[in-house]
Amino acid sequence: MGKRQVRIFRKDILLKKTEIEGVTGHVIMADHVVHSGQILAVSDSQLALRDPRFNKHILEIGTIEEVVYDKETDY
Repeated sequence: MGKRQVRIFRKDILLKKTEIEGVTGHVIMADHVVHSGQILAVSDSQLALRDPRFNKHILEIGTIEEVVYDKETDY
């Protein structure tokens, strides 16, 4: 099986809310800080993320540049 990198930009986060909840990936902030972990929930203004050390981060959607994660493909 192969993998494809999926990039979701700030303007599309709310539209793809159900697609990204529960996935493990990276959240790239506007100031180029990268948060890695599992996306727990997405609300109208915030994204909740749990990092590998089980710390929870609440990130404002307005400060997020993009969300990046890998998706397995059939080929």
